[in-house]
Amino acid sequence: MSDNFKGFFKKESAEYALLKEIDPKKLPLHVAIIMDGNGRWALQRDLNRAKGHLRGAEIAREITECAVRLGIKYLTLFTFSTENWKRPRREIHFLMKMLYDNLAAEKETLGKNEVRLNVIGDPSELPVRLRQKLLEISELTRNNRRMQLNLALNYGGRMDIVTAVQRMAREHIDLSKLDLETFARYLLTAGSPDPDLLIRTSGEFRISNFLLFQIAYSELYFSSTLWPDFKTGEFFKAIIEFQSRQRRYGNI
Repeated sequence: MSDNFKGFFKKESAEYALLKEIDPKKLPLHVAIIMDGNGRWALQRDLNRAKGHLRGAEIAREITECAVRLGIKYLTLFTFSTENWKRPRREIHFLMKMLYDNLAAEKETLGKNEVRLNVIGDPSELPVRLRQKLLEISELTRNNRRMQLNLALNYGGRMDIVTAVQRMAREHIDLSKLDLETFARYLLTAGSPDPDLLIRTSGEFRISNFLLFQIAYSELYFSSTLWPDFKTGEFFKAIIEFQSRQRRYGNI
């Protein structure tokens, strides 16, 4: 596995030492991340919040590439929640523009790394040109199989559940015979396995309305590191911690 990281960092680095601790046979299939702390990171440095978001986008790019190189098959990033519309209009406008610019810049990288882009959430409230760019890249990468990158945009876990019920009602599903597998097929994450590992950064101990149904048996990892400082080494630490746990799913 270390061959996949040639040129990524030096062999004498702390990151390489952590990489050697990771068992490639026990990797999580699906990692989900609540990327929290951009604003506080900027505030601590007397910068405006936009600088924190820009730095956070760089880390998202780094962690995505790291996940690909590790061999993780699904990565879900909580990018913009249904509650984030409460933020100042100026900040929302910046975030939408930044996301558009990053997608345009990384289109070729996604193709080169065989990453499939998938969007979960309600895109109807997003700016038109952003929706078009998301659709364009999703279509362009739909046959890529190395990793699926799920961007949770205008996403909320409660909304996901309610929307699933509404879809079942429109299709006249017999709810008396409803089982968990059928219900999961109506969630926005249909086609992706449930996350094995959920990471939240910045020292907060909340799920914040993220993948509420899907994380029933996920291993939770809370890091005190703010997202703009959550570099490759921090990601490796989360994987190592995950591999140290015994997952029993209610068994003994």
